Amino acid sequence: MKKLKTEVRLIVQPNQPITKDDLDQMPYLKAVIKETLRLHPPIPILTPRESTKDVQVMGYDIAAGTRVVTNTWAIEQDPSSWDEPELISEDTISS
Repeated sequence: MKKLKTEVRLIVQPNQPITKDDLDQMPYLKAVIKETLRLHPPIPILTPRESTKDVQVMGYDIAAGTRVVTNTWAIEQDPSSWDEPELISEDTISS
């Protein structure tokens, strides 16, 4: 939080609104927002989709017309995709 406050204070003048141009100069703020949305997605389950043809996904047979639901929260917490997905650290946000 200290690093984020410092970045914002360096870019935005006191008592001035934050503009889009200001946001373009704040990569750490963007990283914090993305990490927050990864850990707490506003919509953890995406809108169901329907397969249009028979397919195989990760060894599972999905028949045409099957309704498929994607759990984004599970994807964003998958340890095979993220090092320590439940951990929030300076390294997570900086990289």
